[in-house]
Amino acid sequence: MLTNYLMRPQLDSVCWGDIEKLHLPYELNEVVEQGFIELSGCFLSRKLLSYCNSVTPDIFEDEISFECFVNSIHIEDYVNEKYFQYSIVFCNSIIKKWNINHLDHLNVIISLDDETLLPTIKFHLKRKGVSWLDEDKIDSSIQAVLITTDEVNKNKL
Repeated sequence: MLTNYLMRPQLDSVCWGDIEKLHLPYELNEVVEQGFIELSGCFLSRKLLSYCNSVTPDIFEDEISFECFVNSIHIEDYVNEKYFQYSIVFCNSIIKKWNINHLDHLNVIISLDDETLLPTIKFHLKRKGVSWLDEDKIDSSIQAVLITTDEVNKNKL
């Protein structure tokens, strides 16, 4: 797990006991349960792709750009409280689902808006030498950022 200096205090403030009690709302659980589909070498959420019918991979710079466009969640569209905690639960759920059927790693990115702290979650196949964000310059981001291929929990901080 990789975090920038803005994300660390956010993780420190999480009540991990509360996270274990949270259950994803139906719509987010559907994103997880419907799993993934491969399209032109890209791995996409089957549910989220259904919202992007007119989008094709050829209009994007690369596979990661396409994956992050489709595989993107604004958590406040699904819950009305505990936004960051729900983003962690979703992150962990999507990673668990991915790991059932895939050997490669899924890269999950949680970023918090620099003003509202509302989370956006994006995920893409972890590819050698490329990523959605420049992981070497993560501390230069004005948003709190967490990047992981593993579940997020208090033991991994």
